[in-house]
Amino acid sequence: MSNKLCIISEYNPFHLGHLYHLEQSISKSKSDFKIAIVSGNFVQRGEPSIINKWEKAKCALLAGFDLVVELPVLYAISSAENFANGAIKIAKMLSADYLSFGSESGDIEKLEELTTLVNENNEIYIKKVKQKISEGFSYPKSQELVIDELFGADFKNICSPNNILGFEYLKSIKALSANITPITIKRDLSKSSSSNIRTLIRNNENNINSLLPVFSYEILQENIKKGTAVYSLKSFEKELFYILRHMTDNDLKNVPDIPDNMFSNIKKASSGTNKLENLITILKNKSVTQARIQRILLYILLGISKSDIKLSKNTMPYIRVLGMNENGKKILSSLSSNANVITSVKSFENSCTDSNLLRMLEIDKFATDVYTLAYQSDSKANLDYTTRLITI
Repeated sequence: MSNKLCIISEYNPFHLGHLYHLEQSISKSKSDFKIAIVSGNFVQRGEPSIINKWEKAKCALLAGFDLVVELPVLYAISSAENFANGAIKIAKMLSADYLSFGSESGDIEKLEELTTLVNENNEIYIKKVKQKISEGFSYPKSQELVIDELFGADFKNICSPNNILGFEYLKSIKALSANITPITIKRDLSKSSSSNIRTLIRNNENNINSLLPVFSYEILQENIKKGTAVYSLKSFEKELFYILRHMTDNDLKNVPDIPDNMFSNIKKASSGTNKLENLITILKNKSVTQARIQRILLYILLGISKSDIKLSKNTMPYIRVLGMNENGKKILSSLSSNANVITSVKSFENSCTDSNLLRMLEIDKFATDVYTLAYQSDSKANLDYTTRLITI
């Protein structure tokens, strides 16, 4: 089979910058087959996706991808390290030849050099990062400080979000011995910014059509009109406070990623306000970013435990197909018989004997059922059983 290009993204929403990245990646890799690994209904910033995972798959296929698969929730809303590790596991199972990611630097050699240095000094690197965190710095800031301290001025400005995510992809490729060639495309912010577009959508601005490809704009508008667009974590405000006020201290101790000094604060804060923005403001500090707090709240909303995150790190996930075209069918037919491919959730559940995979899928299904609670109309559960694969 000809070269397969893989891109990992949230497409929240799919904008002109994403289209530019895909076109540049195809040009660099000369690949004939294009695969998108897409976060589902919830994303790594601790927010819901504005449109659901099947609508995002439709956008990706119309943009030129051949196969769209879901990044399971346990990875999609996890730390950058686990997000990258889960995605690379899937890319490896798909026998991807190239992985392309956007970065602020656009310098793959520099990012690979940093990855090598960190791997060679892994013990001291981890020790120093933990030390910085104990001093009150956030994890991203701790990484930045330690990289500067250990490796000098050459890497001083490399710790921007997409560079760091790319760095995590490279670490995972090496750790998993994946035969994947990484390439990076320098981000062109003039093409669009997802966060800016989401702000415009939430504020009901009318000029976003110039920032999205026509097909993406039309799909977004269709979902807004139907009442199936979900704008922010605030859509689940009442559900979150109901759960928080019902949780015991032991329940909270089983939630991933909550710092020790937050256990009493989160319970007290949830008793003293019923506004999500107030809760986040109370909990946020120098060492805990808003995105991390929102991820913690998603773990609580979706009932995800520390053992679930451990499971995700120790499990080779399934390939959950959301959509494909004829080339996508060829990609699937070329895969090893050992790969766990889901095209029908019911069929997979009936045949699968791996309890870890079934737990991972249970969380994905529940995440969809929770997500649809925010619909203004036609809020149904069990969409993972009833929604057909998107085909173009």
